[in-house]
Amino acid sequence: MVFGCVKGFSADRVAVVALLTISLSGCQALKDVLPTKPTEPTPAPTQSPLAIPVVMPTLGAPAPAATPTPAPGNDPTPPPAPPPSGGSCKLAPSSSPNAPCSMQSPSFLGAVDKAITQLTEQQPSIFDFNQKTCENCFHVKNEEAFVNGVIKNLNAAGYCAYYDGEELAVKNSNSFNEQYDILVSSGHIRRGAGSYRSTCNPSWF
Repeated sequence: MVFGCVKGFSADRVAVVALLTISLSGCQALKDVLPTKPTEPTPAPTQSPLAIPVVMPTLGAPAPAATPTPAPGNDPTPPPAPPPSGGSCKLAPSSSPNAPCSMQSPSFLGAVDKAITQLTEQQPSIFDFNQKTCENCFHVKNEEAFVNGVIKNLNAAGYCAYYDGEELAVKNSNSFNEQYDILVSSGHIRRGAGSYRSTCNPSWF
């Protein structure tokens, strides 16, 4: 130690100086081991908000305007359905539309058969002569033309005729009429006694 080499220092002073030196050295040592103030963290760079593009939907063509529903009671009255084929008749309509009908002896069977035969000669294109269910019961290719042609021929012979979609009604007065079924379900002509269905007294049409 250097303390013993200092001239004029007493032992007590040397001791004090030594204590001070140790104290100062200890303070310096404590100073060296004291934790320093933590370094402030560097803030992360502020991120700019991400710009998200907004895609606007493409507008299509405008929807067609709805047709307004007419108010109840304002609907136009539909045209009446056309009446069934009746041909030309010089007689007045019957006043007994619900006249009773029954099987009797036919009076107009010959006239109906004759009108059909005439039509096969007048309009052969509406028949298939290769298809038949009897000698002259040919297949009818145009049923509307067939019925209208038979009625026209009956009118020419002085009869009134009316077709309701099922049967042919024939009369020459309003006292009675006869009903005939001149077509079978296969589309062939029905002839003879089998075509007669009934007699209505008085005539219903």
